[in-house]
Amino acid sequence: MIGVKEYYLFNAKCNKGTDCSEDNSGKYLFKCSSSNSCTEITEAGYYLNQNKLNDPSNELFKCKSEGNCSLITESPIDSNETTFYLDGASKNTENKYNELIKCDGNNVNHQSRGSNGDSSNAEFKCKKINNGVSNNSVDHYISMEEEKDSIITCTEQGCYVEENISGYFINTNSGNSEGKIIVCEKENEYCDIVEDDNICFGAGDVIVKTEKDGSKKGYLCTSDSEDEKDIIEIQSNTENIKYISITVNNPVDNEDDEDNFLGLSDGSKVCIKIGEGSVIPVDDKYCPKECDINTGSNCVENSYYLVHEKTLNNIATGSGLLYYCKTEKECIQITETGYYIVDKDTIYFCSNTTCRKDDTVGVCDSNAIGRIVYKDNKLSICLDGKISVDILKSNNGNYMVTGSGRKGNSDNGSSNSEEDTLFTSKGKFAIISIKDQVITLNSKYNNNVKYVYVNNSSSGNLKVIEKGDTCPMEDNKITNVLEFECNNGLFIENIL
Repeated sequence: MIGVKEYYLFNAKCNKGTDCSEDNSGKYLFKCSSSNSCTEITEAGYYLNQNKLNDPSNELFKCKSEGNCSLITESPIDSNETTFYLDGASKNTENKYNELIKCDGNNVNHQSRGSNGDSSNAEFKCKKINNGVSNNSVDHYISMEEEKDSIITCTEQGCYVEENISGYFINTNSGNSEGKIIVCEKENEYCDIVEDDNICFGAGDVIVKTEKDGSKKGYLCTSDSEDEKDIIEIQSNTENIKYISITVNNPVDNEDDEDNFLGLSDGSKVCIKIGEGSVIPVDDKYCPKECDINTGSNCVENSYYLVHEKTLNNIATGSGLLYYCKTEKECIQITETGYYIVDKDTIYFCSNTTCRKDDTVGVCDSNAIGRIVYKDNKLSICLDGKISVDILKSNNGNYMVTGSGRKGNSDNGSSNSEEDTLFTSKGKFAIISIKDQVITLNSKYNNNVKYVYVNNSSSGNLKVIEKGDTCPMEDNKITNVLEFECNNGLFIENIL
């Protein structure tokens, strides 16, 4: 190691710590200076010989304890992967490390301490890198070893290994390349770089999005939507830390929990810390308490809550049960088919007791029959593909809606059946009741006469004609009236 101020001697034989030379009878790893003064390495860790130009080197040593060192001749990862170690020589006064050792290579083979180590594998190269973290930033790197994998976290104070931790971490080494997310599971002592995914399948998913400037950012999904309001950026700093509670819910596959947040079972509630370049589960005490629909505690008065059908934990996506909480002590399950509207962004549709969040559409056409339309800052319901009625108190009453049959839409958590039936099946008709922002199938409609009549005039909006209403007239003749025989809110025959 000519010209290098400090270097390491392995298989060394030293006389009183000064006169050292390589010898198979030596037992320790020594750190030597150019003056040939050597000191025994007694700290466990990784140590790298590099020349004065800081070129990559394959002379990497691992010491588990005093007298138990080895020369690593090949990398513990595949040739297209990278691993990081703490540089044992850079330990600071805070028991953290100021430098990392970055290695690229393939396979692994440790030479035991005291043997002749052949370090001529040109494919295995390592180099030291400084901890470049400043201000409030946090970096994460994957460290792969034979015994276990782990996460190295670097702050302005230095780098250290995160012990016994589960979570998702932003991979600093990826830059804007593939492999932005590292996942760790403490039970299996396992860490791995996962493929970038940009689709939210359910609450708890972690995705990667490419921004307009070409940079890649990681996000936590709080639902099955990639809308801005439903994802939270995983920022790599200590300032923007959030704590949220989510119920793991994957509407695409309720049977397989492997792809859920850290493998948690569907319906599990977990408190999550987001920030410092990671998403990790933490103690529930850090998260705001959720609404308990059994007791009404922590529930906002006059609010709807979608809950998991088995665990009754609050969910933001997928199918579940819907409850309406009038007061702090009273939550009532919704059991009537129909829409329950909070605003344009929060709309629930229930088919009997099975409910989900639904999206609005922008126009009333043949694909929007029975759907909620948001247009010109107004909400309406599309009745037959042409006629829609605004959802206003002044329009409360009974209306005729045409049956729908649209393809199942997993984006809003609907069923995966071939067709998604709303109030009645395609080609049939039903009576719906609009009452403020609740629209339900009027299965108990009874006008005490044999038939039901519907106003089909241009201004009638397919409203059911009740006793005492004025019939649409033209040339002193009743016209534009539809007549139906009806049973439980469903039209069974068109008489006219």
